[in-house]
Amino acid sequence: MDHRQLGFLVALARERHFGRAATACHVTQPTLSARLKQLEEELGCALIIRGHRFEGLTPEGEHVLTHARRILASLDELNAELDPKSPPSGLLRLGLIPSALGAVSSWMAPLRECYPALSLRLVERATLPLMQSLMEGDIDVAVGYLDVPAAEPFVARRLYSERYALLAHEDSFTLPEKPGWADLGGFPLCLLTPDMQHRQRVDIHARREGVTLSPVLEAESMAALERLVEQGAGVGVVEQHAPDPQRPGLIHRLLPATDEDPPVGLLWRAGAPPSRRLRALLEWLRAT
Repeated sequence: MDHRQLGFLVALARERHFGRAATACHVTQPTLSARLKQLEEELGCALIIRGHRFEGLTPEGEHVLTHARRILASLDELNAELDPKSPPSGLLRLGLIPSALGAVSSWMAPLRECYPALSLRLVERATLPLMQSLMEGDIDVAVGYLDVPAAEPFVARRLYSERYALLAHEDSFTLPEKPGWADLGGFPLCLLTPDMQHRQRVDIHARREGVTLSPVLEAESMAALERLVEQGAGVGVVEQHAPDPQRPGLIHRLLPATDEDPPVGLLWRAGAPPSRRLRALLEWLRAT
């Protein structure tokens, strides 16, 4: 077994297609298939469900995949640590809840300007899948809610308290200057899906004002929700960040703060010192 075989398995799980996985790994498809077959023989079990095309991983394959991701991440980090005088480099995998997209996207350009050898991968997920990805080593650090039980096993650093706002296109809707939670009942709403913590908290605040929300459109990402709003499909309930200046016509009105506005922060695995890449992010945030 070698690390390239593990990399082939990770690529296949990500691409879910032998040809695309081979292209991503810069090898031919027969080479990738042969090396994965060799890995199965060495481990003594089937890892891949094969048919006319890739059909998924066996339970054993899923187990090996979890370890493969951790091993490859450790090797990648080892290479970065070997030369402590060099600037942080390589890939930092950052997961985030959808409502944190505005805050996190504002970091990207200045963080890359400070650490030009660092590359970043953003993964947008609901709270529980996000924490699972962090636990399994699929991501290096998460931006998520700190007040949920799933966050308890991790090291945390608070960033801000989430505050809610209405977002609409000025050609489609007129928003009150100081909207209240009860006003949500008067608009066709675009909201995140019910499995999202952000959506669940919005529902709670509205119910306290006697309003049951019935959105006309739901989205699994904040970027998709804002795109719907931009097209005039409805009024969105978003995190407090201001709309993208490259999207003219969007209007943004803060909703009243509550005693339960949730804390949002960085989360990473306990038990080991932060990697150089994570330390670079922490130092940059401390300095800004």
